[in-house]
Amino acid sequence: MLADSAGMLFLYPTVQPETSAFWMFRTRIPLDIAFVDSTGVIRSIRTMQPCQSTLIEGCPSYQAGAAYRAALEVNAGFFGRRKVNVGDRLFLEDTSVRRKATRRE
Repeated sequence: MLADSAGMLFLYPTVQPETSAFWMFRTRIPLDIAFVDSTGVIRSIRTMQPCQSTLIEGCPSYQAGAAYRAALEVNAGFFGRRKVNVGDRLFLEDTSVRRKATRRE
């Protein structure tokens, strides 16, 4: 299990299609994943279960279901416990600092 407030953030330079997917090959714990658009709005949330297969081909994939620019993986149940839902917005502090710095230039 990850630390309660830990996770992994995937940032993409371009919009990823709604058909893009993640899988859980060799992942040992269940995870929630939020697919986030370029404005920080959560467009979909999926719960992913560990794959028991020894081959990638035996693992299910979890499609985003919405176009996205970022994906945030956390422990399963994380979003529900914090009442984070589709339509909520993520705020990345370091992103806002960079924007402020850019605006001043």
